[in-house]
Amino acid sequence: MILLIDNTIDGVGSSPREIRGALQQIEPDLRVVTESFHGISPELVKSLSPSHIILSGQSHPWYRYSSESLAGVFHVIQHASQPVLGVCGGQQQMALAFGAPVDLIERLAPGEGYQGAFRERGFCEVELDSEGPAGEKIFQGLPQTITVWESHCDEVKELPADFVRTATNAVSPIQAMRHTSRPLFGVQFHPELFDEGHPHGRTILENFLKL
Repeated sequence: MILLIDNTIDGVGSSPREIRGALQQIEPDLRVVTESFHGISPELVKSLSPSHIILSGQSHPWYRYSSESLAGVFHVIQHASQPVLGVCGGQQQMALAFGAPVDLIERLAPGEGYQGAFRERGFCEVELDSEGPAGEKIFQGLPQTITVWESHCDEVKELPADFVRTATNAVSPIQAMRHTSRPLFGVQFHPELFDEGHPHGRTILENFLKL
């Protein structure tokens, strides 16, 4: 069973629905349980006993989320023994849980870009870093340059302690990261948004489910 943590406020946002749809497209019989971020606790996760955890993208800037509402999911991220994948805002949430900074890619003048912020959006090229077999777990079978869907204004500014970068591009340098000793993986892009012409995201999700 997969625990999908919905990081949207009041269910406003498409990320959880799109992740769930992609997972069920890959494995139609896969059981996916969705829980809102503010209801997550170690006790709940223990009772559900998921094989994997996925952190969805968020619907609002992180300053709109209270520290109290994130405390439970932060604890789960910090102590999870099962594989965890942070998607877009989920990667940022993983970084925040370990004390790393998250901020806008670039602040623009009011009225410019997306609400005054630069946004990386659309199918974009991302370069995989050479991290050896341990770093290739979710990227196995993929070329050095992959094409994946991006839609974000914020980014992880510095790697958390004990994490290494596993993918990059010129717009947002930390496109993917992993913990050096635990099965914690983050991607800044949206692997769930794949199609026949852009299948790399599907491969990433398939690899994650095999962990």
